[in-house]
Amino acid sequence: MSELAGTWYDGQSSRARAVRLHSPAPGCLRMDADADEVRDWPLRDIVISPRLGRTPRILQLPDGGRIECADAPVLAAWFPRPPSRVEGFADWLERRKWAIAGAAAFTAVSALAFVRFGVPWAAMEIAERMPQAVERHLSDQVVAVLERMHFEPSRVPAERQQKLQRDFRALVAGESRSEQMRLRIISAKAIGPNAFALPDGRIFLTDELVALAGSDEELLAVLAHEAGHHVHRHGMRQALESSSVFLVAGMLFGDASGSSLAVSIPAVLLSNGFSRGHEREADAYAFDLLRRHGHSPKAFASLLRRLSRKLPQLEEAGPAGYLSTHPPSPERILAAERAAAGR
Repeated sequence: MSELAGTWYDGQSSRARAVRLHSPAPGCLRMDADADEVRDWPLRDIVISPRLGRTPRILQLPDGGRIECADAPVLAAWFPRPPSRVEGFADWLERRKWAIAGAAAFTAVSALAFVRFGVPWAAMEIAERMPQAVERHLSDQVVAVLERMHFEPSRVPAERQQKLQRDFRALVAGESRSEQMRLRIISAKAIGPNAFALPDGRIFLTDELVALAGSDEELLAVLAHEAGHHVHRHGMRQALESSSVFLVAGMLFGDASGSSLAVSIPAVLLSNGFSRGHEREADAYAFDLLRRHGHSPKAFASLLRRLSRKLPQLEEAGPAGYLSTHPPSPERILAAERAAAGR
């Protein structure tokens, strides 16, 4: 007679008792707790948990108690049918190495495909439908953080500021979402020569970049690039893509918080990859916009050379480039020069 050892919980207290299980007759399960306590239940009234690796099986008893025991062949004889077809199929797969390897490969390919194609598509679709109030709220939060970096009013002469404003408005007139674009020139020594666009259309240009530029043509080329970010909703898309990548990485590596290196490093690399794609898209938009208005993309290449001399890290390529949010400057300079030549 086949017997199985188990641990019995009567459902009335937390006490655990060692028991022996066997089937004295077809369709009957008997539990021997000790010499004077024997209980019988119909097998059809007992619910058994599905197999899951080497975890204990749990027998839910009709009186509210339960018995925990190791998985054993005798259980398959007592309970020939799994609780459901799905659980039975899952158990069948778990016991075949080729199925495990195939499932792992399918999961990896599916995750990569989702990150490579699904995340950008979803981010674009969601960003296109994002209410302006949300974009404005997110931008206000960014501005609040940036203002702590001691932004000051621009020291660029008023006449030159007005000219930059006029030239910029003329450049983006009639472009998608141009009515939302507002240029702000500020002094920001903490971030140095820079320009950036926020999701609601505010575009910031620093005095430090104005001083570095060789001409207003170079500044207009940079502003065309920032306009491209707003037209393509890169700010909102980047936020959505980054959060999605951290979520997917957390699910794959079992760390929803994203705090472990196993999650954070792949997530950062993937997010930076999206960012570099956005920069290339904004560059292409800027080159086309400049040419349509009679400006040469060479101005963009000239300013990038000046920035590269001041910030040598912008030249990075190769493996280190994967840690950057922007493509290497030589690549962008070459693209600008080819655009200027009509290639």
